[in-house]
Amino acid sequence: MSAGEDRQEAFLTAAATLLGAEHVSLGDDVEDYLDAYALGDARKFLPAGAVRPAEVPEVQALVRLANEHAVALWPIGRGKNLGYGGPAPRLPGSVVIDLGRMNRVVTVDDETAYAIVEPGVSFFDLHEELQVRTSRLWASVPDLGWGSVVGNALERGYGYTAHGDHQQYVCGLEVVLPTGELIRTGMGALPGSEVWALYKGGFGPGFEGMFMQSNLGIVTKMGVWLMPRPERFSACRITIDSEAALPQLVDAMRELKLDGTIDGVVNAANAVGVAAGQSPRERWYAGSGVVPDDVVDTIAGDLGIGRWNVKCSLYGSEALLDVKLARLREVVGRIPGSRVVENRYDGDTAADDIPPGDHFAAGIPGMLLAGGVRWRANGPSGAHIGLCPLSPLTGEHVVAASRIMREHIEAAGFDYIGGWLGTARHAVNVLMIFFDAADPVESQKVATAFTELVVKLAEHGYGEYRAHIEFMDLVAAQFTYNDSSLLEFTRRLKGALDPNGILAPGKQGVWPSHAPTPVQGPAS
Repeated sequence: MSAGEDRQEAFLTAAATLLGAEHVSLGDDVEDYLDAYALGDARKFLPAGAVRPAEVPEVQALVRLANEHAVALWPIGRGKNLGYGGPAPRLPGSVVIDLGRMNRVVTVDDETAYAIVEPGVSFFDLHEELQVRTSRLWASVPDLGWGSVVGNALERGYGYTAHGDHQQYVCGLEVVLPTGELIRTGMGALPGSEVWALYKGGFGPGFEGMFMQSNLGIVTKMGVWLMPRPERFSACRITIDSEAALPQLVDAMRELKLDGTIDGVVNAANAVGVAAGQSPRERWYAGSGVVPDDVVDTIAGDLGIGRWNVKCSLYGSEALLDVKLARLREVVGRIPGSRVVENRYDGDTAADDIPPGDHFAAGIPGMLLAGGVRWRANGPSGAHIGLCPLSPLTGEHVVAASRIMREHIEAAGFDYIGGWLGTARHAVNVLMIFFDAADPVESQKVATAFTELVVKLAEHGYGEYRAHIEFMDLVAAQFTYNDSSLLEFTRRLKGALDPNGILAPGKQGVWPSHAPTPVQGPAS
């Protein structure tokens, strides 16, 4: 047994005493913490074990033990960040600190419209709690409701209501630092403060952003602003029949977001992307190579969709929705081959009375798109990885990013399953690459294409905003302004706050100067 494995075993033994053996995983049990969608051998990122605290003092004690034994920790909320590594650590041999047992909705305040949640709370959990409390509030939810509310916001994830840019609605964090101290950001530092989750500032510098996509602390509570239930709401779908009209569609969505007509985050997908969410590829095409253009036309006809498809939401009174819808139809109507379909509901309509396809507009969590991994491999080895470069929300830039991704991924033999999320000013350009994780040749093709695309997109000014653990160093290496001064600054912060380098080494390409020695296998 190596010195590193000795340290891991000592840490896990002490953790079992602290938490109870049933809350510590080692040996074969750690395979629950592998990346289900790994590119190649998932054991490349095998953790040494996992620990599952239930209380903040237990998190603090585990962090202190990790410092004592020089063992790296990898925090997760619910481990559902699939397509980005799931629960697996960036540094093999780390111990996963699984916060899933910390699943309390601590506070819901209907009057000032916020909640305070722990990292194990899923979007399903929060929605259910709001229903139980007969709250007037809605949460914004992403495509898959099983993930952590905290984890999604900290990774800068998105949903589709008016609060869909989730990082913008975080207010107040409780954080265990890498040395075990506990802090609360902003006004939470004032004992008895009534505005910790209401006012984003505080007295002095603000630090909430420092703990997003970060290895500088473990967030144990988060304030999140919620949306009051509207009087009425509309779930809208916009389609265009021609790829050539994409620039006009993007520019229209930007203007409608900027002028306040569209309230929610705009979610766009191409025809193949919509099809992938509904059934395996063989329903339409069983041949080799990418789906031919005439088959894409068949898909659009069969599903009643366009070459590009947008869903978005509007909120307000009946009269206000009439005005917004008229404005939306006016602007979109200028685009040749466009259509607008609206479904309108009372704000208090029960979830069962809203078609699942419209749940996005009402903050109702679901799992509708989970089947997309069956597109190329209709079985348990179906997998995906996401590439998400940012651009301005302009037709020129979205089309440019789309063209780069489409040409490159199709040249590698994969379908272009593309889309974009639109706020008022920026677009998250999404490429979903579906592949068969059991096929090493296919996995290697994906890895090669992904690597090349990260570099090529960055050369055009389109940087990734998040990354799979396999590519964190590569993505970080593209941010080279002034000799990579931002990355170096972050590393200096890491050294100051985490002198032993125990917390999530390598996350977002931030490595400590004295990282624990990498261990390539679990403690025996």
